[in-house]
Amino acid sequence: MDIETLISHLNYQESVAKAIQQTYSHSTQKIRDIAETAYAGEAFPLCHKSPLTRLGVVQHLLLSKYQEYKMLGICEDIILDTFRDVSLRANLYFETFNAAGLSKADVIWFRHLMKINLFKIGSLQFQPFNMIYLDEETIGEPYMVFEEAIKEALPSGAPVINCHIQQRADLTPAAIESSWRRAASFFSCFFPKTQYQAFLCYSWLLYPKMLPHLSEPSNIKRFAEQFTIIGSCADAQQALEYLLPHAKQSLPKHATSLQKLAFERPDLFGYACGIRKL
Repeated sequence: MDIETLISHLNYQESVAKAIQQTYSHSTQKIRDIAETAYAGEAFPLCHKSPLTRLGVVQHLLLSKYQEYKMLGICEDIILDTFRDVSLRANLYFETFNAAGLSKADVIWFRHLMKINLFKIGSLQFQPFNMIYLDEETIGEPYMVFEEAIKEALPSGAPVINCHIQQRADLTPAAIESSWRRAASFFSCFFPKTQYQAFLCYSWLLYPKMLPHLSEPSNIKRFAEQFTIIGSCADAQQALEYLLPHAKQSLPKHATSLQKLAFERPDLFGYACGIRKL
């Protein structure tokens, strides 16, 4: 697959796709040179490039990653759905800044793609993972507190399937149920030697204090109810960055009920850890 074909399979806005094609055609060798060390070390040199260069390099790297995913036997639909996280984030960047590019946070997140360690299956992204507790014992501060019985039943380091929710993900019950079912089958097929013990999710969407205040019917609430919440904290940063990324003193136009709630009652938002048995 060449880069033009791959771009056409992703869901870039037309302006973003054109910007990638232009920068790639004008600076092909430069992009290839940067790509060689883009994710070297822990600092990821690509973070220090311009937003458009970041996007061009990531798109270039997807060509080799496509082959690596294919070598594992992953079907094309899952590969392309997984890669569409790049076009999703690039489109969101364009909507925010009216320019093609990727943020530094996007580049850092895509390390999972570069390690062939992320799979979009239905509505959710899944990642082979080892259980981690964000508590004083693990990270040196009591960010969350977990009951010892929970930690004994699911020990730190136990194999789990970490799940991530993209912006604008379809959280309808039917879509989520399909994702659980397909993910369980996928991981048993492609990682047969690993006995995964649970799905894991760290997210603001699971925060218990927020859930009773959501309007009904709420797909977020129904999604959260599929987990056993084992820890939480009042850190609302992730929620507020998502819901009110640019609203400092006022609500955005056409604000949703959830954005209004976040603006009026930020104290109801936080971060939680949930598990769902396989």
